[in-house]
Amino acid sequence: MTGLTIPETTHRDRKRELLDRADADGYDGVVLFGSLNIHYVSGMYHLATERPVALGVTDERVEAVVPRLEQEHASRDDFLIDDVTTYFEYPQSDPMGRVAEMCDRLEIADGAIAVDLDGSPARNGYTGPSLSELVAADVSVEEYVTEMRETKSDHEIELIREASVWANLGHQLLQDRIEVGRRPIEVRAEVEAEAVKPMLDALGDRYEMRSWANPMQCLFTTGEVTALPHSMNQTNRIERGDNVVTIVKPTVGGYTTELERTMFVDEASDAQRTYFEIMKESQEIAIDAIGPGVEYAAVEEAVVDYYEEQGVAEYAQHHVGHNIGMEGHERPFLDVGQAGEIQPGELFTVEPGFYLPDLGGFRHSDTVLVTDNGTETLTYYPRDLGRLIV
Repeated sequence: MTGLTIPETTHRDRKRELLDRADADGYDGVVLFGSLNIHYVSGMYHLATERPVALGVTDERVEAVVPRLEQEHASRDDFLIDDVTTYFEYPQSDPMGRVAEMCDRLEIADGAIAVDLDGSPARNGYTGPSLSELVAADVSVEEYVTEMRETKSDHEIELIREASVWANLGHQLLQDRIEVGRRPIEVRAEVEAEAVKPMLDALGDRYEMRSWANPMQCLFTTGEVTALPHSMNQTNRIERGDNVVTIVKPTVGGYTTELERTMFVDEASDAQRTYFEIMKESQEIAIDAIGPGVEYAAVEEAVVDYYEEQGVAEYAQHHVGHNIGMEGHERPFLDVGQAGEIQPGELFTVEPGFYLPDLGGFRHSDTVLVTDNGTETLTYYPRDLGRLIV
């Protein structure tokens, strides 16, 4: 693909859709505090800390309030922002006061304002007033941007497709470097450094980092640690016969993908082989169940039915998958509690898994695009056991 960023025309379209939704509900304008929501609408990304950042959106103007250290960045011509107001620092300044003044300038301070959050998030020690405390307007939290982000445009899909290409390389390097006696964290550091070089060499100056995270994240857990799906322990040494559960997540243009595999070190026992095949079949069942017009709940129900038949339902610890895009986890979810039907343009990590104490975890994950006629799996690393013996 040629461009690795969302074009300004798309941000203008997003602004129009956001205001149309707000106008239909009687709002005079929108104020956003969530960093990814601000990024989605305006193109302006930033490092979210204790320092509040806000975006005000009306038909006439888009304004931003940022700390002084973000001023030059937020004033870039390629961001959909007409004016930037700064405060020096928090807590010595009054950032929410600047946001209230922005609402006055936008002529929405006495009307009705839709917000994604009623004030800046309480993170990194920040505590401050809500917007509704500072303006006379009726301030109400709405999920407009969250809803807009559920379905991806063609350009967003291409960014995720590009990331998925690099996921294949990252995982191959990861698999090549796993050795008995090494620690996962050591392997991860080497692989991420090795994998990111050809990625950035190929994408060149078109690639822009939008966070401090490595553009190519390649990590894994090993042995009994894999029985804990979200364990962060990558310090135990790799042993012969271990389960290995990987996760590779490159990011391109602010959008990520997900590729996960269950592998085995040197050999797999009969029990590991049996559970591996059950896991692999469950992912195939889930992918086959996905399609436009299918209820989200139906996908997980199909997997649960299969797990019950195989006697592993008690070992499941999470739902079948989730949408993915600017964040690794987005709504909607492939979950029995998720209402509604799958739509074209949604992308899901399809990752049914189960976890056996004293043996380990079993989970593949692939990023699957919903098309008008079915699905397309964007990640394509080998899934069969023979290719996943390290």
